[in-house]
Amino acid sequence: YEEGLKLLETGGSLSTAALAFEAVVQKDPKNSEAWLRLGNIQAENEKERPAIAALQRAVRENPENLEALMSLAISYTNEAMNLEAYSTLERWIKIQYPQVIKNNIRRTQISHDHIISLFLEAARLGPSEAVHKSPESEALAFDPDVQSGLGVLFFNNFDYDKAVDCFKAALSVRPNDYLLWNRLGATLANSGRCEEASNAYYQALELKPTFVRCRYNLGIACMNIGCYKEAVEHFLGALSMHIIRYGKDGKGDDAGINISDSIWETLR
Repeated sequence: YEEGLKLLETGGSLSTAALAFEAVVQKDPKNSEAWLRLGNIQAENEKERPAIAALQRAVRENPENLEALMSLAISYTNEAMNLEAYSTLERWIKIQYPQVIKNNIRRTQISHDHIISLFLEAARLGPSEAVHKSPESEALAFDPDVQSGLGVLFFNNFDYDKAVDCFKAALSVRPNDYLLWNRLGATLANSGRCEEASNAYYQALELKPTFVRCRYNLGIACMNIGCYKEAVEHFLGALSMHIIRYGKDGKGDDAGINISDSIWETLR
């Protein structure tokens, strides 16, 4: 576990860090935090399905793992699994703001509008009313996690301007959160603001140079504004990050590779 954390902290390869956390969960399959780390790494490495599997396991081992629930909801959103995303966000609210659920009992099938109403109510309450408070939350006017959840929900509903506002609000509290910068970039890109999206992606990559998904997203943004040479460079850069250094190949060199299908298909 410590080896994987060290790789993440020192800018090591995400693929190598994933191997470290895979080794941890093989030895300790009930370690929710290790499953969470593995899931987040797989998502950052543009491998959504393995990310979902790991995050589901993190939540199974610890149903109150708030970070895992939020990450899982985002991964579901990326795979257009909207009902699963809504259900997971509802679970997050039940744990962090249970009073919101009591005031908004759901009598019908889960819906986007219902989950939005829960998060808007949580936003009105503010972080001082949250069950699990962080040292920073007491002084904050709003909960950045609630803003992030709202951003995901507005994104799901193609309401990109509101999603941008939510992610920017969260970033005002967490300016060094590279995942938030990437989500802001993706939202701007989907609303046709590709140059602004590129700036957000560059911010994320400055904070996390090994962020494969963000480099892939930056390639897509470049492609959308006709900068094909730069796009190819970003795609190749993302693919090169999937090389894992371990063991010997047939020529006596350290080698290993684990390619993301989505990056390869886009490049082709």
